[in-house]
Amino acid sequence: MDIRDTDQPVAASRAVTAQLIVYGTLLECAIGLIAVVAGWLLRLPLWEVVEWDLSALGAAALATVPMLLLLPIVRYMPGRVFRELRHLMTQMIAPLFRAATIGEMAMISCVAGIGEEAFFRGIVQRGLATLLGTPDNLARGDLATILAIFAAAVLFGLAHPLSRIYVILTAILGVYLGILFALTGNLVVPMVAHGLYDFVAVVYLARFWPSDRAVQEQQDQVE
Repeated sequence: MDIRDTDQPVAASRAVTAQLIVYGTLLECAIGLIAVVAGWLLRLPLWEVVEWDLSALGAAALATVPMLLLLPIVRYMPGRVFRELRHLMTQMIAPLFRAATIGEMAMISCVAGIGEEAFFRGIVQRGLATLLGTPDNLARGDLATILAIFAAAVLFGLAHPLSRIYVILTAILGVYLGILFALTGNLVVPMVAHGLYDFVAVVYLARFWPSDRAVQEQQDQVE
């Protein structure tokens, strides 16, 4: 057997992964840029709700923990919904990132957290809350804020159309991130929480998620 034949799949996988990282990073940066421009046009400047301090970073780190609990839940819980999510993770998401470096996974997670939260929470949620009547205080918990949180979360879910179940799961995470923003008034909290969650989740899927056969064996055991 020619050794070049055995190397070819690895090279192809690495090439696809590298391309994914580049395109994904550019896309997330573009989303962030759109958010900045939209904020300027709508008179909703993002810097008004961005404050980098230790308390915000600590709150974001703590807020990441509940989201990370989804990983063992999806991996081990029985039921059709979790089975579909396991299939998606095993067949699509995990293979895409297995050839990525830790630095690449950190980079795309960071820009995803910043870009997507700037747009969906910093512009969509805040803009809708302002339009519906709460321009000065997103932490009051009134109807306008609640509607804005859910509307932004639905759009957030629809922006991740890997499957119907995945859209719903992402929308639920969007509600959680929207609540974080509403309670703190600081976009740094959902930005960092989103980025941290993405990073840990991608590393877990790329390095520790079992193969298709192992997932099937676990599935047979729990069901």
